[in-house]
Amino acid sequence: MSDEKDISKVREEEAQRGRRPTHLRERERQQRLRKLVWDSMRNGNKALFQQVLIDLDEKPGTVRYDELMKMYDDYQRAKR
Repeated sequence: MSDEKDISKVREEEAQRGRRPTHLRERERQQRLRKLVWDSMRNGNKALFQQVLIDLDEKPGTVRYDELMKMYDDYQRAKR
């Protein structure tokens, strides 16, 4: 029980100083990157899409990366 109080106290102190826990920063980063994915798809910006995938730890040459690029190409063809 005291551990929970200690954790709550530290969180309150950090919040008062304007700091957020690291996981919130990572969540915001992920949200920002997802928004860029959708923007790149809507605008047809393949280079941005590729860069965002790399930033999301999808490495070129992997099966997952290739699948995502195929999905991007299919989406762009369907828009026409």
